[in-house]
Amino acid sequence: MKIGQAGWVLGCGFLGFVAVGCGSSDSTPSTGPKMGAATPDCGTVQEPLELTLKNVEPALGSSLPNANIVQSFTIAGKQLKIELALARPASHTAGEPVPATITWSYGVSGSDTVYTSQPISWSKAGHVELDPAGLLETADHCVWVMPTPVFSYDVTP
Repeated sequence: MKIGQAGWVLGCGFLGFVAVGCGSSDSTPSTGPKMGAATPDCGTVQEPLELTLKNVEPALGSSLPNANIVQSFTIAGKQLKIELALARPASHTAGEPVPATITWSYGVSGSDTVYTSQPISWSKAGHVELDPAGLLETADHCVWVMPTPVFSYDVTP
């Protein structure tokens, strides 16, 4: 799975996630995200459920050399295939990713889903901060949100 052109995807303030995954079923066909009140296993636009991330690497607040950085995280307790879109807030000072298009792989581990990027670097040393660019909608139209930030670390020359 790929992030689109970094300048476009990462530079936008609000983009949506699209996901395919498991969740509650609904006997009435729907063509858009669920609305109204959330249930324990299915969020809505008004009440998205927050995904729990674990094993985020590089660790939040860490500092590392700006070369061969592998970003990864685990979605705890959910098996979701997502098209990952991340935004760079004003606190991001490390420039563009190299390569510009970041490829992500994913795999299921028990009830979790693990996402891992190809090795990357950033166009300059500085602070990396990547936030979710919007809401996630699963194939069953449940709505989720990722915690903010997803990644926050410093890169050195």
